[in-house]
Amino acid sequence: MSIPTGRYMIVSYLQKPTGKWDEVTEFKNSIRPKHLQNAKVILDFRYKKVVKNTLNKEAGFDDMVEFYKRLLGEKLTPHLPPEFQESP
Repeated sequence: MSIPTGRYMIVSYLQKPTGKWDEVTEFKNSIRPKHLQNAKVILDFRYKKVVKNTLNKEAGFDDMVEFYKRLLGEKLTPHLPPEFQESP
């Protein structure tokens, strides 16, 4: 069974009552106003562009994809479109 991928990668950060932060990464076929308002990073895999990036405004699409590949590793790979998955 394959894991579905979405057109957009949406990354948000939520603060826990303990003061620690949780990262929430979603893959969606469309973005909603709540995503544009709350997300820190939105990547568009169809057009290979950054829709929103408040973490590093100078980083491009490829830079952000590589950053999240390094950060999330194998947890991210199954969710990426095939052309962004590294060969084993």
